[in-house]
Amino acid sequence: MDFDLDGLPLIAIDHHPPGFETVDSDPENSQTRETFAAEAAAVMAATLRLRWIAPSRDEDPQGPLEVVAEPKIVVAADNAPAPDVAISAQGGRERGLVIHKLFEEVLTGETADDLSTLTARAADLARAIGREPGRDAMSGLSAEEMAGTVARTLQLSEIAALRPRLLAELPVYGLSEDDGVDLATFGIVDALCVGEDGKPELVIDWKSDVSPSAAASDHYRSQVRRYLEVTGIPKGLVVFVTTGDVLRVSAPVLTLSKART
Repeated sequence: MDFDLDGLPLIAIDHHPPGFETVDSDPENSQTRETFAAEAAAVMAATLRLRWIAPSRDEDPQGPLEVVAEPKIVVAADNAPAPDVAISAQGGRERGLVIHKLFEEVLTGETADDLSTLTARAADLARAIGREPGRDAMSGLSAEEMAGTVARTLQLSEIAALRPRLLAELPVYGLSEDDGVDLATFGIVDALCVGEDGKPELVIDWKSDVSPSAAASDHYRSQVRRYLEVTGIPKGLVVFVTTGDVLRVSAPVLTLSKART
């Protein structure tokens, strides 16, 4: 592209309105080290300090999620009976993707929750991510194992009681402050329980870990805790769908100095 800069007319200074001055030489630099430091401090003070936090994407148990207030956490074992079969499955990101998608489709009504339908859909989802499902869950993706995991979880007493009021995959946004830094939280909760008044009352996070460590459990609690903090929802659950264990998380108790209106 040629803008023909050489062909542009020269600027006629004398055509400018009164008060327009020209400078024939470089202006004097009167800035000192002190004035520069003061100007730099003013710029820093006016700069928004923002840190993004995405709990759903933070799966590293060695890197604890930052929060503003410490919550009170109560851990309770679920009263549902243990699975009839021993857990023998190979964990992994792809297995987790299929299982999470199955939960989403069941809660939205796209997929029925009977075992045969779940198995067929799990096989389709595995192929959709480029994997051919097999029979051995220890060596690859087993549609039967993933479907059975979802079916057993939906039958847990605590989940079954909430099932009619569960909504799947809802975005969460929130803004808080910690030591002068704005913390912007964004993410998608796996499931949200809505009360009869239409207000959210509980957050659920499905976890497909085959053998979750104590560090992983604490990290997952902090993820749910963050959602509770920024939304004001009072309770949350971390549901280990492979083992059937359920961790309860309660919302942080804000002091008067931390409370925001």
